[in-house]
Amino acid sequence: RRLRRFCGFAMAGDGVWPCGHSSQPLPLALAARQLVQILSALDETPEEEAALQPDGWHLLRLEVAVASPGTSTGLVMDWLEAQAGVFPRVLFCTRDAGSLLVAGSGAAHVYSDAACGGGDPAGTVLPELSPQTNERIRYVGGVRFDAFDPEGQHVRPEWEPFGRCCWVLPRVELSSTGSRLNSSGGESSEAGSSCPSLSRSEAEDSRGHRLVNAVLAVQLRWQPGGGHSWAVERRLSLEALKNVRLCQAPIAYRGIHARRSEEHSQDEFEAKVREALKAFEGGQLRKVVLARRVDLQLTQQVDAVALLRHVMGKTHRKQYLFVFEPVPGAAFVSLTPERLCRVQGTDLWTEAVAGTWPIAEFEKIGEAALLASSQKNNNEHQLVVDYIREILGHVSKQIKVCDTHILKLKNLVHIKQSYHAIAKVIQTQAVAQRLDAHGLSLFFCEHMSPTPAVCGLPLAHSRRFLRGIEPFDRGLYAAPCGIVNSRGSELIVALRSCLVRGGSHLHVYAGAGIVPGSSPSEEFAEISLKMQQYTEAFPVLAAGSEQATLRLKSLGELPNMNTLWASLIVEECVRLGVTNFVICAGSRSTPLVVAVARHPHTQAVVNHDERSGAFYALGWAKATRRPVGIIVTSGTAVANLLPAVVEAAMSQVPLLLLTADRPAELRETGANQTITQPGIFGPYARWVKDMPCPTVEFPAQALLGDIDLAIAHADGLLSGNPGPVHLNMCFRENLAPDGGAVRGAPERTSAWDPSYLDTPQMHRWCSGNEPRSVYVRSVLSLGVSSVVDELVEFARRQDSRIILLVGSLRHADEALMVEDMAQRLGAAVFADITSGLRQRPGVVHFADQLLNCPLLAADFLQIDVVLHVGGPLVSARLNAFSKAAEPQLHIRVAHAPIRMDQDYTVTHHIPCSLQALAEALVERGLSRYPGPPAFWKRLSDAAEEVVDALLTQSGAFTEPFVAHTVSRLLHPGGHLQISSSMPIRDLDFFSKPSLDATLTPHPPVANRGAAGIDGVMSTAAGFCHGVGVPTTLVIGDIASIHDINALQQLASAGHLSLTVV
Repeated sequence: RRLRRFCGFAMAGDGVWPCGHSSQPLPLALAARQLVQILSALDETPEEEAALQPDGWHLLRLEVAVASPGTSTGLVMDWLEAQAGVFPRVLFCTRDAGSLLVAGSGAAHVYSDAACGGGDPAGTVLPELSPQTNERIRYVGGVRFDAFDPEGQHVRPEWEPFGRCCWVLPRVELSSTGSRLNSSGGESSEAGSSCPSLSRSEAEDSRGHRLVNAVLAVQLRWQPGGGHSWAVERRLSLEALKNVRLCQAPIAYRGIHARRSEEHSQDEFEAKVREALKAFEGGQLRKVVLARRVDLQLTQQVDAVALLRHVMGKTHRKQYLFVFEPVPGAAFVSLTPERLCRVQGTDLWTEAVAGTWPIAEFEKIGEAALLASSQKNNNEHQLVVDYIREILGHVSKQIKVCDTHILKLKNLVHIKQSYHAIAKVIQTQAVAQRLDAHGLSLFFCEHMSPTPAVCGLPLAHSRRFLRGIEPFDRGLYAAPCGIVNSRGSELIVALRSCLVRGGSHLHVYAGAGIVPGSSPSEEFAEISLKMQQYTEAFPVLAAGSEQATLRLKSLGELPNMNTLWASLIVEECVRLGVTNFVICAGSRSTPLVVAVARHPHTQAVVNHDERSGAFYALGWAKATRRPVGIIVTSGTAVANLLPAVVEAAMSQVPLLLLTADRPAELRETGANQTITQPGIFGPYARWVKDMPCPTVEFPAQALLGDIDLAIAHADGLLSGNPGPVHLNMCFRENLAPDGGAVRGAPERTSAWDPSYLDTPQMHRWCSGNEPRSVYVRSVLSLGVSSVVDELVEFARRQDSRIILLVGSLRHADEALMVEDMAQRLGAAVFADITSGLRQRPGVVHFADQLLNCPLLAADFLQIDVVLHVGGPLVSARLNAFSKAAEPQLHIRVAHAPIRMDQDYTVTHHIPCSLQALAEALVERGLSRYPGPPAFWKRLSDAAEEVVDALLTQSGAFTEPFVAHTVSRLLHPGGHLQISSSMPIRDLDFFSKPSLDATLTPHPPVANRGAAGIDGVMSTAAGFCHGVGVPTTLVIGDIASIHDINALQQLASAGHLSLTVV
């Protein structure tokens, strides 16, 4: 079949169809388009490859391996966040640093109430897959807390979208098993996990590796001869793939407030605890778990995935992540430490988690003393332990019990004990149970859930007590949620959870175990502690107040117009994602400095030298790929920014120059510290505006609009050419945030009319957290391009000779994209050191040395196509080679619409992103070659052998030896910055190739825009600060002396390690 030839893979017959080679993963940005190509080629019904289900339906999963830099959790959450608006959306992530992550959008099938018998407790609440179905085909969802309660309450309106049970087979799924090749070539794994996984320490260090076990899949379900045919399902799947969105920058929720309410007061809750204690005395109960629900009404809608990211912080260590959004306006989010079960065949894992202390108490006295400190907590835990062992005894007599230990979380600790059992037929009258994977999963849902840790003992009495005393529906709170496949399941107890309604109404749930001896006030405090991740995620808004009113009041209380304007400017910057500022000392810039210092979401670095500070901002902006603000005072302080501004302009790095100035009437009067600042950066500023002194004559909304336009120009949204923008801010006294008389002119007052802000536009701006206006980046597609068509024709010829020159790239995603293009074109890759590809297995190594051979002269090799992507090349010999080649096509691809053709040899200029070109090659059906051309591979290997011998055996401590050694020893998770002049040439010529294709190709950073040697250490310090990982700088002696004062910036507390060679 066409698809078999296209994929080059044998069919598994279990419903999973791996397309392409897992050893050559695609960049994630291209994966959906590749699946479209594959599915479009599949015009015959693949019944033999699909997995037949008990109900007569067929399942098929097409998947491609994907690669992306960063961590697996970040990748999966970024992707799912980008699919907002596609329903359903699901997320499941294991707690062991992501041994399994599943994110899905859309639905190939929804298994819900109707399928499981509606309200009939006898109906199965789990979807069942045929045994031959591959375990990678899995449902994600959950079962209500009271699904098996014969007297269970009616589903309340807020939980209706979830029903008694709801499970989704995602239409499009991004998943990762979290494993990677380690340095010795083996795979890391965790015993007892359903998939290979990273240990926590490995996960923290995984920034230097790319994912090798991530796949993007599309799943299809159809019924031959029924109403839902293969043709219909194929059409729906193609539509879903074409609508898959690319990862965007994660949403950062700033300025959102919440109104908090709770149906019952603390006194009423404590009364319920006392009622439970009376029930213990009467022998009706041994334990009961009382829950609370706190309602948060947010001032802005939030995305469920972004909410989870917001509340979990930087890590989810020891906690599962779960998001279930079945329909618009309803989403369930859980960040739970507790597993209900993991079923793998007949192997069973479960655990008891009960008893709670604040983490401060654990840190104060230690684990042993803590376990001995509370008889109440130990009794509560023992009740759960006894119950679990009794229930497990119905299906197994081989139960392995782990030691009791403390489970440490962010704000609190629990007592935990784990169990592993092997199911075996046991003749009991209590439970009649199927012992296959589906039956055992159902066993845990029916008999182990709810456990005494979330409900109580005896179970029936506890349920009845809770129905009468809790004023809300628990729904999926504390219920079984997770994944189900043909080999079993992994189900969580969905604690630390919230229900999101309408995007802005949060119901936060948590509970506490009540046993004899419980203190009502302590139980209330314990629940508050468990809710803290949600309830403290957003500042509380007082009842009856409006956000717009509060903001207008706060702004109206500012003492002078300078402070007001500066506050508006900084707030608008933050709303546009510009939160990082470099501040250089000077009194004229005081209003801006105060505004940055007071804003809760800004990060500022102080530098005493404007020249160094500007280069620091340049490095910071390179690391974050977002504009960085630079605040300086008037006069020559502004002029000192010029070298960094030139470099930023030449290398398309966004900067926001906020220069303070004296009033315009003082120019050319001989006034102190006054020069003509507007236009001082000449053609190197993308946009310039000389702002008037703050005045009520200039509308506030116009001020905000200028900030929006400036940052749009800095980001290149209007021109496609990012770079520095200059806002020259004139300020009169008072510069400090002081009211009253104007300094130096006591007859004048700094007071201003609050009606200045009383406009519809400002009321709207104050009521939300969005910028006043947003500029949308235009998307360029190369759908129709004769140049690309001609390039593809050359690639399809067997005898074509294509050279791919790769200059400086901006980030690892671009490097992965270029690798994919090279494989599709069958090109020989000559990569600059600043591309991130110079040491990769698939490129021509030591090209500069090889091309010195007359037999490899460009006119001898008869090159057909030269394709140059990225920035300029360091190697003069490579530039000369491309000039002498005189190919039929010489294509220059640049993301900015500027000419890059120093030798006037380019025949076609294509101003587009590398992604746009890579997508065009995928859409034209180019397959990928397995590796570099054999001719160049043999030459590279020979050159490597010679260079290695010369540098390592001679024993001479030379600059080439240093470059070779640094390239070999550089930490895989670290980053490299290189100074211009000889250091960058040495590394370009002598870097040692790497055989580890799993390393993320981080492009080294170099100031190659203007190729100067000034500000190199300052740039490195800023980049190191922004990227958040150790950085190595290779620099020469003159460049070091030129920027030696940058070392003071590294002395600040908390600065990351910068190694200077």
